[in-house]
Amino acid sequence: MKRRPSGWTTRRARRGLFLAATVTALLGIASPVLASGSAQYCGAGRGPTADVAVQGAIDDARNSASGDGRSDCELAEQPQIFEVFDDPVFGHVFRASVVMTCE
Repeated sequence: MKRRPSGWTTRRARRGLFLAATVTALLGIASPVLASGSAQYCGAGRGPTADVAVQGAIDDARNSASGDGRSDCELAEQPQIFEVFDDPVFGHVFRASVVMTCE
C-alpha cells in the first residue's frame, strides 16, 4: 500500500498554486489603478447630529486614502445622511456616507 507523504497533498498543492496565481493576477491589475492620478474612497460616520456624522465619514475616507499615500481629497458627491430613531444601542442617531476623490 502506497502512503501519501505527510504535508502537501495534490489537492492542497493545487489550491495553493491557484491562490498564488489569483493574487498575482489581482496585483497585476491593481497596480496601474493605484498608480493613476486619483482614486475614490468611501467613508462612513455616526454621530448625535448630522454634522458630526458627516465629519466622521469625511475623516474615515481621508484615513483610508492616507493609507495609500493620498492626502489631497475633495467630496465627489453630496454626503448621504440617514436619521435613525430606534438604534438598539444609541437610540436617536445620524449616520452619514461620503465619496471622496483623492490624489
